[in-house]
Amino acid sequence: MVKTAVFVEGQTELIFVREFLLRYFDYQDIRLECFSLITEGNMSHAPYDFPFQDAKFYFQIINVGNDRAVLSNLLKREKHIWESGFQRIIGLRDMYSEEYRKLANSRDIVASISAQFITGHDEQIATTAVQPEKIFFRFAIMETEAWILALPQAFESIDVRLTTDFIQENLNLDLVELDPETTFFHPATCVEQILGLVGRAYRKKEGDIEVIVSNLSKSDYQRLLGSDKCKSFKHFCEIIPGLAEL
Repeated sequence: MVKTAVFVEGQTELIFVREFLLRYFDYQDIRLECFSLITEGNMSHAPYDFPFQDAKFYFQIINVGNDRAVLSNLLKREKHIWESGFQRIIGLRDMYSEEYRKLANSRDIVASISAQFITGHDEQIATTAVQPEKIFFRFAIMETEAWILALPQAFESIDVRLTTDFIQENLNLDLVELDPETTFFHPATCVEQILGLVGRAYRKKEGDIEVIVSNLSKSDYQRLLGSDKCKSFKHFCEIIPGLAEL
């Protein structure tokens, strides 16, 4: 069994990664266990497990609950993870953050600042980790919601009125042509605006993200990977064991 630990910043990322993996593996040869970090570094089970005892691939997804704490908690638990027989550790957080907003001093995506975040994390892993060659850190640019905006069919599945034409007419957002990760500084607000067109709320709550990703299929993700959009999503997928075999 190939064992991978995935540290994510929040519930949105945990649910997105979980559903993506299950769809892409077709619910075969994959076992998932999900946790949330609580006080003093202890973990509690999150209600998203997918048991499959004879699976070839095992993923443990850990919700850290704080964007700035993903890397520090990953490094803090690294030794225990290797001792537990894992072969790889993945970190995932949003680029959008309070720190990014302060550095950008605007609502613009600044390539040099994004590069600074990526380089800083990579350097910390290289200089601090016990086995840095087995640790892979990725950013969703600017948020995981950018990846959702690149999958607009999910909105129409929620409500038939939410076609790409309807969204463009009402919000002037062309989800067919634009690349969400290079367009939206705060993608979550765009998801909120789109769902608001039909009277639905988006507050990054468990039910909000679940209703979106539950309507996505493996072919939806494959189309995104085959497009020119959301390179950060492709960068994340490249490091997931087993995906290259599918």
